[in-house]
Amino acid sequence: MQIELAILALIIGYLIGSISISRIVTRIAAPEVNLSKVKIQELGEEEEYFRKDISATTASMVLGPKLGGLIGILDIFKAFVPTLIVRLLFPDQPYYLFTGGGVMGGHIWPIYHRFRGGRGISPALGTFLAIDPLGVLATNLIALFLGFFVFRQFLVALLLGNWLMIPWLWVSKGEWKFGLFAFLINSMWLLASIPDFKVYTKARANGKIDLDSAREAMPMGRMMNKMMDRMGLSKKKKV
Repeated sequence: MQIELAILALIIGYLIGSISISRIVTRIAAPEVNLSKVKIQELGEEEEYFRKDISATTASMVLGPKLGGLIGILDIFKAFVPTLIVRLLFPDQPYYLFTGGGVMGGHIWPIYHRFRGGRGISPALGTFLAIDPLGVLATNLIALFLGFFVFRQFLVALLLGNWLMIPWLWVSKGEWKFGLFAFLINSMWLLASIPDFKVYTKARANGKIDLDSAREAMPMGRMMNKMMDRMGLSKKKKV
């Protein structure tokens, strides 16, 4: 592996990841909206606060779940396409890992927008799809089963699949660097999500809400909420 090409792949991925699909779609669909000024009510509280991320979730709060879902899909492809292209160009070299990692970093900390981006769930999924689509299918099916039928927790169903990619890639690829890559991808998401965890933790500590109820805060969560309702798996709790 040539270090120059690895750095180039990282930079290209970062610059592509820094393209904010949320801002572009919002500017087209609702040019009067400023996503950096979106206020929501704090979970279980009367106070409002500004969303700190600019993402599909934030956009869905002003544009609706359909456009929010579209942005999420485009964010997946934003990571999937360049990662796959580099993988096809250099099938015997891990340059595509640098590209995927760069896209993830650019999405969360975009250079074009003062390093204020999204949380990274969608580009993480897109990156993993370009590396091992079978693994994404298997781990997310496991996550859905555990989330819906075992723990009955939305966040388990939503997030566990990406974390299960760590052992999956390590074992299926037979090299520790793939497991390390998956760990770094998830760590970036975890770091970017600290503000959300603070809000949820505060609400839970005050007995206002549980994390399962927080699924209504994002378009993918609302979709899973409907699925759980139809399957009779929702937990009806008072907030």
